[in-house]
Amino acid sequence: MHTETSILISMSTQGKNIWISGASSGIGAALAIELASREANLILSARRVDRLEEVRARCARPDDHISIPLDVTHPETHEAAFRKILERFGRLDMLVLNSGIGQRSAISETTNEIERRIMEVNYFGSTSLTRIVLPHFIEQNSGQFVVISSIMGKLSTPRRATYAASKHALHGYFEGLRAELHNTGISISMVCPGYVHTEISIHSLEGSGVPFGEMDDVHQNAMRVDLFARKAVRQIEKKKPICYIGGPERFAPYLERISPSFVRFALPRLVTRD
Repeated sequence: MHTETSILISMSTQGKNIWISGASSGIGAALAIELASREANLILSARRVDRLEEVRARCARPDDHISIPLDVTHPETHEAAFRKILERFGRLDMLVLNSGIGQRSAISETTNEIERRIMEVNYFGSTSLTRIVLPHFIEQNSGQFVVISSIMGKLSTPRRATYAASKHALHGYFEGLRAELHNTGISISMVCPGYVHTEISIHSLEGSGVPFGEMDDVHQNAMRVDLFARKAVRQIEKKKPICYIGGPERFAPYLERISPSFVRFALPRLVTRD
């Protein structure tokens, strides 16, 4: 039986085989560089092969890592990708589910097609990879799922409703999986970033599907992505069930628990249109 103390015991990522989806930029790339510096062996996946190779080249010991192109919205390709990992490394110790896309549109402006696209990337892509890897983790009775969620996995703001819904869905799914795996050696860590300096706002979708195309002020002035990665990996190594990393916004889930009515009042007034 796991105790609170045992959950917080650090586990080094040195020598671990770690698969990262969405590794071509932003948080995924920063996590790759940080984990490589801790002597992990990496499998980097995303759609853009050239960007994956750039990230691999920036990692310590680049020849110890591999790039496997992957589109998380094509689940029929996921099993073949995992087989390549087992052929190269023999086992997998950690799956980092980082693929995601943002949103910049009101519900009234967002088409069904775009809502489904966001859910396909942010939710169904992650659950598909999880189901592919889960039997392997069960067989070896070890492994760690690291889910890159968001502060918005716990609350929502204007013009982010579908994005928030996709992250809320991840929490529901992985808390259910955590309960199913409670008597195994498999752990789940939900990492919830606040505002981090990445390109997420540039690539976020407007209601018609057009990228927002701008770095908004809140991300421009947000936590550096390398600092976020260092903080996140420390929590991952402790196997923290959930952690919030960012600026003052990281306290919002706690405030929402204490005074949900205040948060409902404040959010529309504090969050700008963009």
